[in-house]
Amino acid sequence: MEKINRRKFLTLVGVGSGAVAGGAMLSGVGLLGGLSGDKSSGTFSFRAVSGLPGGALPSYASYVVQGNVDVAARSGVVARAVYAGYPGAMSTIALPGLSQVVRVTDVREAEGAVDITGVIDDRSQLRPGEDAVVQVRVDRSRGAAWTRFLGQPVELRLHT
Repeated sequence: MEKINRRKFLTLVGVGSGAVAGGAMLSGVGLLGGLSGDKSSGTFSFRAVSGLPGGALPSYASYVVQGNVDVAARSGVVARAVYAGYPGAMSTIALPGLSQVVRVTDVREAEGAVDITGVIDDRSQLRPGEDAVVQVRVDRSRGAAWTRFLGQPVELRLHT
């Protein structure tokens, strides 16, 4: 796995076009809030955020994964986007080329967590070498979610 340094990250952020409008649309999905749900209907909503780049480098952007999932029907929608600014001072505009909408194809509950599998139907949203199949694990008890960003595993913090 290739590590992302600051220069490469900023280059990736600067590449792409046309996603600002899509990102603005996705920012409306942010109204879903943190982790909520209706146990009787088997649905829940979540919002998880992580600073980018990770590791010891300072965060210049925020990776947001949020969705509304129906566990019983094994369906839903998850949106992924990168916003300018670190998680404490995130802007409302998504960075170009880094927004994706994921159609949920399977949901499983295991070990107190929810494993979500989905697919990106619009292949134009994929970066070179990126897989159209997306997996997200949401663990309510730990207040965390896990997925991948540009092929690298990322841990995100659930927000309420």
